Amino acid sequence: MPSVLFICTANMCRSPLAEVIFRDLLRRNGLLGDWLVHSAGVGAVHGQPATEFSRQVAAERGLDLSSHRSKPVDRASMQAADLVLVMDAGHRQALREGYPQSADRVHLLSEMAGEGGPVEDPVGSPIEKYRLTADRITDLLTRGLDRIRELAKGSSHPGGEEAA
Repeated sequence: MPSVLFICTANMCRSPLAEVIFRDLLRRNGLLGDWLVHSAGVGAVHGQPATEFSRQVAAERGLDLSSHRSKPVDRASMQAADLVLVMDAGHRQALREGYPQSADRVHLLSEMAGEGGPVEDPVGSPIEKYRLTADRITDLLTRGLDRIRELAKGSSHPGGEEAA
């Protein structure tokens, strides 16, 4: 079963949005039952809810972040992921340095759609910036779905079976 891990900084905005948007995209394509989808943050504090605007923007799209609680990225989550999608180059660098055994599975989300730029952090901005962020994530995931499927299913790592 392919697995994808979305990473941002605090796991309270971009990566939780990416997680629920990707699950919805998989559901609409009849693929949800075949995937494990998670999110975490490189600087996350365990147990924080998604930001108010993230929850509101998700709800506007028929998605639910009410039960989301932030999680810091750790060795187990990195080892279990077939594909790790990050929001910016700083996240990619931190993960590749901190988890070198997983470095080949860490990519920018935008690369899945043939781009290379960051998904900007809307924290501290008006709700419209959150809507634009959700729109960008949706666009990147939709255009990048085939590439995500290829990379996650083509991963040769043993997933959660690696020694902890």
